[in-house]
Amino acid sequence: MPIRYIGRDPFFKGKSLFEISRQLRDFGVGRIVYQTSEADKWPNQKTYYRLTKVVPDMTCKETFYGTAWGQLVFRGKEMGVKQIDVGHQLDWVLVPKHEEKDFCQTEVYDIDINSLPKTIPCPPLLEMALKRDMKASKQNVPTKIEIPFYAEEFANAISRRWEVK
Repeated sequence: MPIRYIGRDPFFKGKSLFEISRQLRDFGVGRIVYQTSEADKWPNQKTYYRLTKVVPDMTCKETFYGTAWGQLVFRGKEMGVKQIDVGHQLDWVLVPKHEEKDFCQTEVYDIDINSLPKTIPCPPLLEMALKRDMKASKQNVPTKIEIPFYAEEFANAISRRWEVK
């Protein structure tokens, strides 16, 4: 009787970062690795790490635990040394030494930056209540009421993650 597998196909195809680095001299410091999921998202714009420090968890039998840092090149633009938080995922690929020079030759692409709005439209029920209160207090009633949108803290938190240190 044949074996039938139930469920979806696995998304990750590859090895964990620490499984790869355990097999290399100096745990792969100086080598280039990339994720297949990132390569699938942006096939023409390369995203990869040049490993600067790898500390695999040698006490664990599983090979996908540890901590790693690397020089991030995100879509062709250098972003500085970052901690690699997704080293446990099983979709990492090591670039062979003889292909590293060709792999790293990339163009810098302009990444579209979407700015956040300063104001947002007022919900209809709130707008009706505000207009009613303004009429009652005999203030000038505007035709359109907009609420200030304070998203600078959120935007700064996002940009801090990607800024070069």
